[in-house]
Amino acid sequence: MRILKGFAALAIAGLAVPAAAEDVSPPQAKVEANRVTHAGESIRVSVPKSAAYAGSERFNLYGVADAEVHVFVEAAADRRIRRLYWIQFESYLPSRPELSYDYADGNRKSELAGVTTWLRSGPASTAGPTRPGSDREHVTGMLKRAGYVIPPEVMNVRMVQILDDPAGTGKGRRELMVIYSEDLALTGKTLAELTTDGKPNANWKPLEQALIERATKAVSVARK
Repeated sequence: MRILKGFAALAIAGLAVPAAAEDVSPPQAKVEANRVTHAGESIRVSVPKSAAYAGSERFNLYGVADAEVHVFVEAAADRRIRRLYWIQFESYLPSRPELSYDYADGNRKSELAGVTTWLRSGPASTAGPTRPGSDREHVTGMLKRAGYVIPPEVMNVRMVQILDDPAGTGKGRRELMVIYSEDLALTGKTLAELTTDGKPNANWKPLEQALIERATKAVSVARK
């Protein structure tokens, strides 16, 4: 559905100009300590106990999807974010039955808690423009209102499970997306060193697998 998210600018692939918006309800998932439990999807997502909860929002995404976001962070004393945990439940609205997600192309097929999970990772700048109404805009606003400082360069792992795809095809209409993001400065590297013409280069490879391992260890997903 998307290219790399996190703090990077992303858009839902295949989405046209938004149609008339449909209202959505308040957040449905419950947060207790470092756990987010969504009873409707029978899913519990846990992050490290060291992460602080930064808030949640539920919103109509581009007039076609219902999105609910919960954000946790680990930050330094100056409030600069070191690690971000972005948990998002998303589904296309009933009024758009023709739309579906497709992660089978351009993502790495893996497993998380025994469930097919689609991974994508890479370094990114947070300085680019934010698309109005995007999930990134909502998350950025939440973080700024909570007083956190977003690092200018990050590296992300996006992990997606399609909730109505028992066969693991990567296609469906409901998804759980978790984004794990780290301040790139912690590596001593810069985005310019890790990319060529905007794409990850050979210098990125030594960092990528370790980042994915940290992401999959830090976040756990349990079916109730």
